[in-house]
Amino acid sequence: MQQLHLLCLSLLVLGCILDVHGGNNVLDCCLRTKETPIPWRIVQDYRLQLVQDGCDIPATVFITTRGKRLCAPLQSPWVIRLQEKLDASFARKAKPQGK
Repeated sequence: MQQLHLLCLSLLVLGCILDVHGGNNVLDCCLRTKETPIPWRIVQDYRLQLVQDGCDIPATVFITTRGKRLCAPLQSPWVIRLQEKLDASFARKAKPQGK
């Protein structure tokens, strides 16, 4: 009986160590993309999802003002235009005022 307790305790400690060291890492990846254009007014940010980062497909992940993540094809013309519009908006906000 004491050996069973020791075994359970060992498994619990091992599970905690694996969890702390990333044994159960789950990437938040898009599984598919949509060609439907997203209105620029609802988008506040974006990030790129790349295959070399551990995801199955490349995508542009747009983050809406409500916190939703919308997956779009990386090289689609409307996606590139929206990225450029967001980048320009970020650049304007980053400039110091009065200079």
